[in-house]
Amino acid sequence: MEKEYKYDAFISYRHTDLDKYVAENLHKVLETYELPKNIKEKLNINGRTIKRVFRDQDELPLSSNLEDPILEALNNSKYLIVICSPRLKESLWCKKEIETFKKIRGRENIFCVLIEGEPDESFPDEVLFDEVKTKDKNGKEKITKEYYEPLAADVRGLNKKEVLKRIKTEKLRLIAPMYNLDYDDLKQRHKQRKMKKMITTSIIAASVFFVIALYSSLMLIKINKQQKTLKLHQAEALVNKSEEYLEKDSKREAVKAAYSALTKFKNVKMPYTSAAEYALVESLGVYDAGTTFKALDELKTKGVIDYIKVSFDNKYALTIDESEEITLWNIDNLKKIKSFNDINILSTNDKIFTFVGTDKFAYISKNGSVKILSIKNGKLLKEIKKKEYSYSSIDADINGKYIAVNDSPNLYLYNAEDYELINKYSIDKKDRISDVMKFTSDSSTLFITSSEKNYDINKSVKSKVHVLKTKDLSLKDSFNIDGEYFTDIKEKGNNIYLIINKSISIKSYMNVISYDYKENKLNFNKNYGEGWGKFILPSFYEESKSLALVHGNVIEIINISTGDKIASYTTSSDIIGIYSYTSSDIFVVFASDGSVNFLNIKDNLNFKNPGLFELNLDNYNFVIRNNNGYLLVPKYENRIIYYENSSNNKIKEVDLKLDYPKDEGIKLNEYEKIKKEYNLKKKNLVKKIIYADDKKVLIASYNDNTASIYNVKSKKYITTISNVDEIYHYFGKDKYNRIYVGSLSNTYILDKDYNKVGHIKSMAKLDKKNNKVIISNSDKYYSLPIYDLNSLLTQAKKYLNK
Repeated sequence: MEKEYKYDAFISYRHTDLDKYVAENLHKVLETYELPKNIKEKLNINGRTIKRVFRDQDELPLSSNLEDPILEALNNSKYLIVICSPRLKESLWCKKEIETFKKIRGRENIFCVLIEGEPDESFPDEVLFDEVKTKDKNGKEKITKEYYEPLAADVRGLNKKEVLKRIKTEKLRLIAPMYNLDYDDLKQRHKQRKMKKMITTSIIAASVFFVIALYSSLMLIKINKQQKTLKLHQAEALVNKSEEYLEKDSKREAVKAAYSALTKFKNVKMPYTSAAEYALVESLGVYDAGTTFKALDELKTKGVIDYIKVSFDNKYALTIDESEEITLWNIDNLKKIKSFNDINILSTNDKIFTFVGTDKFAYISKNGSVKILSIKNGKLLKEIKKKEYSYSSIDADINGKYIAVNDSPNLYLYNAEDYELINKYSIDKKDRISDVMKFTSDSSTLFITSSEKNYDINKSVKSKVHVLKTKDLSLKDSFNIDGEYFTDIKEKGNNIYLIINKSISIKSYMNVISYDYKENKLNFNKNYGEGWGKFILPSFYEESKSLALVHGNVIEIINISTGDKIASYTTSSDIIGIYSYTSSDIFVVFASDGSVNFLNIKDNLNFKNPGLFELNLDNYNFVIRNNNGYLLVPKYENRIIYYENSSNNKIKEVDLKLDYPKDEGIKLNEYEKIKKEYNLKKKNLVKKIIYADDKKVLIASYNDNTASIYNVKSKKYITTISNVDEIYHYFGKDKYNRIYVGSLSNTYILDKDYNKVGHIKSMAKLDKKNNKVIISNSDKYYSLPIYDLNSLLTQAKKYLNK
């Protein structure tokens, strides 16, 4: 005989505003609800349907043990109802209530009520998972987590009034299983009753059966409706996720979320929504014409990236991250080659690893030795054992002939082909060899620097540059300089350019040195005042006299021959990288906030090129290049994001001469009449009004980047589309019965219900005959295929399987 319970249900919830509001109202709704009379008679229920529900009134203290009144209530409750929100997971008390009840009555008697957030962030693990003991093939016992789908009601709403309304309709989702009135059970009862009716029942029994069957159908309709609503909510959440990922320049995750919203999520088939199709178009970039550097993919390290370095041929990169791993990447195909976890973390800096020519790389390992490995597969080729001390820095030349190893006060030079020691160069023991070293491009000369060991922050330190012949490591030249910290060395022609910083108390000062290594002479050695020099870069334009010195968010342009200042430019945040054009005297400057400046030295211009780069994050740390685009590392993240002005590979240049689309807007003097006639929304914000879809609809675009659509025949409002620019042109309708409206900059694809399902930049024409769109780019025209839903899904699947 089943136990008599004091409480029909126990409500577990956080004592915060919305959670408490739902718990209180659900309590009232359950205790006042009555099953239909005929069903109560059939189920032999006397009196009220649900007699008592327990809800604790006070927030109890956090403790590993439940209080006696709560334990007693849990022991005497038939069901547990958990009010689920993202806040629930923070409550140790609620988790304990769930765990305790699960031990007493089992998980099948636990119901969830979702009031806010998404299921994956609101349902606690105690409801979703059970620990299961299993044995592996060796007979060793292990514990795994087994997932369970909870019975849940969804009462989420935009406000409390809407939540209360949903509680009153969703209560049946909780009450039905309490009386075994789920769909399958009722269906079986229906069959049994029908058979009984055919044999022995009376008209009254048939009526009772009819009522139960009717109730069963109503319950089934309600349950199906709720399931559909939950799926729509999930699809909407996935679309929002896709948009969030796209804003974070995480294209792969954005495509994955949008694709799931249109196919399956956790093996549950999702309903179609136009918003999901639009999200897939945006994340895939199928209508890109290669006009913008956009995030195309990303690489992920185990920990936050500390340093990154690119190979001489821009095909590979090395990273060191906070998990103490060094990783080799192929940045041409964006693939990880291999990781190593034996770097020397005691002296971690960007000088403990280097590329050796174009086929090898090297790093200083935990034991202080140097490991040299193959770029192709990460195979160890040679380990150079440490000498007196752990090596502190290494460098190699672009031609792959030499490896220099800093073992201050000694420097060792190795042949990079047979790894034999060429020679040792030593300095005075009271000095130290700096980590910054530089081989010349012809591999003939090695520059190293040294400075006094200094522990007085108020004292200026003297340093020295040593010019060494790589053939035998003999000294070609040396000269003293005023500074201590060497941060960058670059080469152009026969000249080497070095930044040397010095620090006195809390102030820093910059020096730049130019040295001709063919003639062994100092060109200039100049101080450029306060600041910390970070990068130096000569213009690679052959006729240029520009040398860029970067400190903070400032670029000083120096005459490369004399060292005199030419100009000074600033950016909106600290500079993380600078590159030079070879065809003109222009520098491209990347700043940490994602802005990109172009410095035209000839015309003394500092400008941005709007739309050329879409770097959506606001804090970047590093930038490097491969042969097609740029790779940027966001600060405090474990991602390398790849940006390229890549276009759809199906794009084709077409020989066309087109006039710009005309402004098809209704004349301004007709606006007041239209506003009244159609009773336009947001009358004061109207920016442009046009007819579209062969004058079946009228579109009013507003200053707040929305547009409302009206039926011309009935003058009735149809829908509003958001996040759109000014709409002044109707391009036509494609073979899928979708219309194209917008401007020269942005065109939007609207489906038959005028929902936004696509976006095209720089559209010039719709070619319905060939099922293509024509896009303009720098006075040229290109065609791209039009994508329906099936072709979008095919593209997404192909991209995700790469």
